[in-house]
Amino acid sequence: MKETLQRVRTNSMRACIGITLATASCFAQAAGESAGAADLSALTSGISMGSTASAIIAAALTLVGVYATLRGAKIVLSLVKGG
Repeated sequence: MKETLQRVRTNSMRACIGITLATASCFAQAAGESAGAADLSALTSGISMGSTASAIIAAALTLVGVYATLRGAKIVLSLVKGG
């Protein structure tokens, strides 16, 4: 259980670092582009940031629930074992 949780943390950290680097790369490229860049307002106007933020928070709360459940199960199992 401990090894599995450590593996999940390691993979999550790698994914976060990868996403951060990819995002930084995109921002750096966007900052260096000239004023004649393509207008993407038609694509981005249909995205509601309120619902997007809500979805991200909901996913984070789901992960918190999973971790809390795992921790609770670990505590209960340790009490049952008597340790």
